[in-house]
Amino acid sequence: MKKIMRKVSILLAAVLTVVSVAACSMKEPGSADTKPPASDSTEGNADESSAPAEAGSEDGKIRVGFIVQDLTINYFLSVVQGVEDFQDNYNMEVQVVDGHSDADKQVEAIENLVTKGVDCIVICPVDPVAPEAAVKEAQKAGIPVITWSEKIEGSDAWVAIDNYNYGFETGKIAGQWILDNLDNQEDAKVMYVYVQENEQLIQRGKGMEDGVASLAPNAQTIAVQSGNTTESGMKAVETVLTKEPDMNVIVCSNDSVALGAYEAMVSAGKQDAKVCITGLDADQKNLEYIANGTILKGTVDLSAYHQGDLLCDAVSQVLEKGTIEEPIYVKYSPVTEENVQEVLDQRESLGMN
Repeated sequence: MKKIMRKVSILLAAVLTVVSVAACSMKEPGSADTKPPASDSTEGNADESSAPAEAGSEDGKIRVGFIVQDLTINYFLSVVQGVEDFQDNYNMEVQVVDGHSDADKQVEAIENLVTKGVDCIVICPVDPVAPEAAVKEAQKAGIPVITWSEKIEGSDAWVAIDNYNYGFETGKIAGQWILDNLDNQEDAKVMYVYVQENEQLIQRGKGMEDGVASLAPNAQTIAVQSGNTTESGMKAVETVLTKEPDMNVIVCSNDSVALGAYEAMVSAGKQDAKVCITGLDADQKNLEYIANGTILKGTVDLSAYHQGDLLCDAVSQVLEKGTIEEPIYVKYSPVTEENVQEVLDQRESLGMN
């Protein structure tokens, strides 16, 4: 974590040399799911007096603005680490901007990056509609825009997550746990936590619910709550526990939420109870909890770190060939107690711990 934030700080402190903008032809993409561009500060604020710069830095590197949704979410930290580690392979210089889960801040970040004259912008939008006008302005300036996770209409490429099937995988982990550990499916009192104001994450939530139902159709759904961070996950579970103290299955839309659910259940004295919590993204801490046999039982590995490589490659392809019409899908795989050590060992061998 320290390594990641240190790298981010260095990138955020870098001042871009700017002169004019390289032109690139833009068309409407086929889909969007990418990482956001960066500016000189984590707030996305830039020196408004800066003149546009020529494409490429003085040392000939491709300059890429990378705007993430929120750097308090571990998934984005892992992707940022991957982008930073892989950028040299693509002769890139990446600046990272933290969107702070604020669509207006992300729009401002796009505008600032256009002023700086970066060669490409990558954004994981909080709201896929809010940045549409700013994206068009970037493209008019000859700067292609790649979106990731959420699709912004008119972007030049979409690095996409199949959110329904991604959610379905963690639901299946919970459904299998119910079959293996409870005498009757009806004994399962299930809570779902996912963002309900975002179409892609609504699809993820539907996949989570259908994944459980595919194996344990008689499990009881006792609550569906909204959440996207560790804090919101904890609060959601604490709220439901006051009414449903026998809740024993919690299916979460990411591992930050799952970690909050875990902390809430432990605080309620349920660390040794017959309880299953599952998440998504395969964050390091969650993997360690799964390996240690805690109530955190499973996650799905989206290879967040290696998405950094995928995103850098997408930038390279768009700059070289133009708009990519078809979605670039991210691969994923379920992780449970059965294979978690293998995942941890692989990460250790790559120096990712």
